[in-house]
Amino acid sequence: MNDNACHIRERFPDEKHTIDLLMAEDPDFLTLCEDHDACVDALRYWAESEAPEAETRVNEYRALVRELRQEIAQALETQEPRR
Repeated sequence: MNDNACHIRERFPDEKHTIDLLMAEDPDFLTLCEDHDACVDALRYWAESEAPEAETRVNEYRALVRELRQEIAQALETQEPRR
């Protein structure tokens, strides 16, 4: 199992197997998941920050996380069920 995409596995717990298969087979999907994880980590960082730009960064990362989750969800929906 790939250690990447821990956040996306939390978001789609019923799709863990498909996520692992896609990450192994599709470099673009792997990049989406890695980008999602990086954005979630950055969002958490800025949410706890007291820096003047924190609110702006939180809003930016929140939007990025939402967009990446939509792309990942679409990729998962297009997959044939695997056994």
